[in-house]
Amino acid sequence: MVVVAGAVLECSHGGRITVGSGDARLTVDGRGAVPAGAEAGLSFASASPPCTNTAPGPKPAPCTTGAALPGGAAKNLAVGGRPVLLATANGLTTSKGGQPGTWKVADAGQTTLEAS
Repeated sequence: MVVVAGAVLECSHGGRITVGSGDARLTVDGRGAVPAGAEAGLSFASASPPCTNTAPGPKPAPCTTGAALPGGAAKNLAVGGRPVLLATANGLTTSKGGQPGTWKVADAGQTTLEAS
């Protein structure tokens, strides 16, 4: 499945965030497809449920997404010259003072358009 605006990403500490936007040049049910690279740098600071990652103290240290690992982007479908992100995408997270973790696509935001 192709990831679109409104998709949900989940970190390994249980936080869930919604992908706010995609590229309107390729839409599925009115939602823009998310190009690879747009998933990097998203913060779980306002996640619901929250990211439970903590730094010493303890104090909250929510995750931030890194770029998807190889295989997380389509080989045959692109928007704006960039491959689209797939529902199988996952990657590493960082945090200020907390433990590193991982992220994955929990919900692609649509079930109509598939790519590989």
